[in-house]
Amino acid sequence: MMRLHRPQCVWPWISLRGEEPNERIVVKRINRVFAIGVATSLALGATNARASVEVSASVSVHAEADFYAPLTPHGEWLSVGSYGRCWRPASLAVEWRPYCSGHWVWTDCGWYWESDEPWAWACYHYGSWVYDPVYFWVWVPGIEWAPAWVSWRVGGGYIGWAPLPPPGVRVTVAAPQFVFVQTHSFTEPLRPSALVVNNTTIFNQTTVINNIRHETRTVVGTAPQKVAVNEGPGTEMVQKATGKPVKAVPVREMVQRTPGVSQGLRTTSEPRTKPSASPAERPKATPGQEPRLKTERTTPPAPKEKFAPVPERPPREATPRENSGHFAPPDPRERAAPAPEDRQARPAGRSRDHAPTNS
Repeated sequence: MMRLHRPQCVWPWISLRGEEPNERIVVKRINRVFAIGVATSLALGATNARASVEVSASVSVHAEADFYAPLTPHGEWLSVGSYGRCWRPASLAVEWRPYCSGHWVWTDCGWYWESDEPWAWACYHYGSWVYDPVYFWVWVPGIEWAPAWVSWRVGGGYIGWAPLPPPGVRVTVAAPQFVFVQTHSFTEPLRPSALVVNNTTIFNQTTVINNIRHETRTVVGTAPQKVAVNEGPGTEMVQKATGKPVKAVPVREMVQRTPGVSQGLRTTSEPRTKPSASPAERPKATPGQEPRLKTERTTPPAPKEKFAPVPERPPREATPRENSGHFAPPDPRERAAPAPEDRQARPAGRSRDHAPTNS
């Protein structure tokens, strides 16, 4: 009679049929341990995935020191007068100025300056730009976010902007700091050649717009933070001059597509305290003995000798005559200082070894 077998389960379960009672108990324990191990690994995998998502999403700046490492490859940190530690971009022309290479985008937090410069995520949305007569334009760090830290002027068919000074610094934003563009070109990609710089006539035809307010929003990352809403010129005037509708783009979308934001803010999302070594790097300890950690050598190495040591001269081998015992090697002092009577007996210029022999 043919016997039908049940289909095998997905789990690598061990059959208990035909086993002794003690063996059945052992097999049950093995299956239980295997099931617990699989469940634990799945739980750990889910926890690690959730932690990685939280870390990647938490990209807010907490201190000015969070900018030091990301901005160092793109410029240099300087100590500039009363501003303290500032940053200056590298490989830029002397006539360069901020907020001149990019374009303006209307968002729910005001006009957002979008630029292709690799450090735009930091220096156009945090901190302030100031002009120094020695270092030219330098950036002063700050931790409050804004779509753009600029002051606006509107009038005479032009829109202008200039970097705002740091908080608490009383600096008059005058004509040399402002750049202007015609209103119908305001939303187009801008380059320094298309901007009007330091024009007193246009400056006097415009009026300043100060409508910056501070709110608590979730703009960068997942936690609410204090941000500055800088609306600037009204959208109705821009739509009338450009002939195009101005639609608000979510500011979170603009932040995510800004070049360098993921690389620059990655350092601030990492945990403040890191383990000294991963489990694979920790030294293994023998049973009953504490593991010994490797310590770096703190004492300086011994200085190298300036000159190599002179090798010792090998001993001179004795001749067969010396080994016979009837010959003693001459004393060097006797050869160096001959007897007085020998000096008178020998002719001048001849040595004892070369004395003439009688025929």
